[in-house]
Amino acid sequence: MHKFDLTHFIKVSITVYIFYMFLYGTWYFLHIQDFANLRLENEWAGSFVFLPHGARVLMVCFFRYYSLPALYLADITGPSIMNHEQYQVTYVDGSNIAALGCIAAVILSVELIKWSRVSEGKFSFFKPVNFKNYKFLFLVVVLSSLLSGVTCNSIISIINDQVSIDVLTVLRFMIGDFIGAVTVIALMWIVFTTAIDNRLILSPEK
Repeated sequence: MHKFDLTHFIKVSITVYIFYMFLYGTWYFLHIQDFANLRLENEWAGSFVFLPHGARVLMVCFFRYYSLPALYLADITGPSIMNHEQYQVTYVDGSNIAALGCIAAVILSVELIKWSRVSEGKFSFFKPVNFKNYKFLFLVVVLSSLLSGVTCNSIISIINDQVSIDVLTVLRFMIGDFIGAVTVIALMWIVFTTAIDNRLILSPEK
């Protein structure tokens, strides 16, 4: 039986929340500067580069179930902290449930790929994933982006009939999650490989 480690949980929660909020704050700053959003009249159309999805993928893949409470907390507090007035006025009802759907999309993607034996070992949510290559991570990004776009917009359209959801909106969410996650992962890879090459940190393989 897997033993719950409270100290590890607290450390992971703090790390996940800070990492997610940093990415959300960066994305929000770029968003209000009209970076990759194209100033559409319908703000629910979504961003073409949604960086926080990268946090969802990385945190779930590396920290598993320990990351879930902090991810959800960051997902629902990010909009209200960064822009409280707009969140209260224009942010759609049901967003808290939609946030659960986005996180669930990542969890489901990880488990489906593990079940398909892309990752070595038996199917188990408690077992760490294998990152000997980036195939697993890339597949999680692709599948979770597709599921998140459909799940998030489906939940919103059911809960809030004032929000109009169409195929282009769902597609935009999918693209935004995919490009955002790939961007974050690529930047993280550059930072860590550069740090390892300059011996600022030690490679886990050594």
